[in-house]
Amino acid sequence: MSGTQGLLTFDFQDTRLDTVIAGCLHGFDAQARVQRVSLEARLNEPLPAVRCAPDKVERVLLNLLTNALHHTPSDGAIAVSVRSEAHTVEIAVEDSGSGIEPGNEARIFDRFWRADTSRSSDGAGLGLAIAQGLIEAQGGRIWAENRPGGGTRVAFVLPVAAYA
Repeated sequence: MSGTQGLLTFDFQDTRLDTVIAGCLHGFDAQARVQRVSLEARLNEPLPAVRCAPDKVERVLLNLLTNALHHTPSDGAIAVSVRSEAHTVEIAVEDSGSGIEPGNEARIFDRFWRADTSRSSDGAGLGLAIAQGLIEAQGGRIWAENRPGGGTRVAFVLPVAAYA
């Protein structure tokens, strides 16, 4: 089944996210080693298939991992954790960086918003807004929060294939 959201076409498929996640993490191995940042996946349970457009989920994960690497200091850590819930699967990218300034958790998804406007190399501020649009177009939702021990956790949920 295909769907169109604006000008984007979504090719929805029943997808195993473990292979999508493994491919994304593999693509960041070399950069993480150079930056001395540990990178791991936490997939502790058999995961149900998710009804999604795998290329769009990959794009979101690549954006989240890029942001996490950008904000994680050397000797830090990034983990992608996945867990299934009743009718959804939750994917989270967690880092040991500086976290989100309190009150900005929702603002980071605003178009053109950047936490530190003094640094021009941070990009245009569109990545998380695009990620939000891609996830919502697939029937999911995305959010960000500070981790209790420090760092940032950006998570999204997508519907399990049988409930989509």
